[in-house]
Amino acid sequence: MRAHHHRLPVRYADTDGAGHVFFANYLVYADEGFTAFLDAIGCRYVDLEALGVFLVYAQSSCAHRGSARFGDHLDIHTRVTRVGRTSLGLAVEVRRGDEVLAEVQLVSVCLALDDRRPVPLPEMLRNAVENWGME
Repeated sequence: MRAHHHRLPVRYADTDGAGHVFFANYLVYADEGFTAFLDAIGCRYVDLEALGVFLVYAQSSCAHRGSARFGDHLDIHTRVTRVGRTSLGLAVEVRRGDEVLAEVQLVSVCLALDDRRPVPLPEMLRNAVENWGME
């Protein structure tokens, strides 16, 4: 499936005492990339909540390949790797130019707002993800 691209600047608050991006912020960047992807395919979080569902991360991993610093501009490449009954698998690359700084793997699960139990992905989301991949 093709990747969605989102650009963001490294904020001073993203960095640690050594002056580079604090390692956990790469997961924040991956989440920002996924949120931008959802917006791009027409499935904003507020639209999902209106359907009585929300998405949570059930699994995450990050392989750190490089380091970003305050003032860098990063490109977040988000790709859906798997569409399950109640979940989406995601691969996210955080890049500075052609350099891959982090490779993030996520599993996002759809839960009911009322009882927090897994529920099938809404058709709106499933169709939008599948249509994105075919373009």
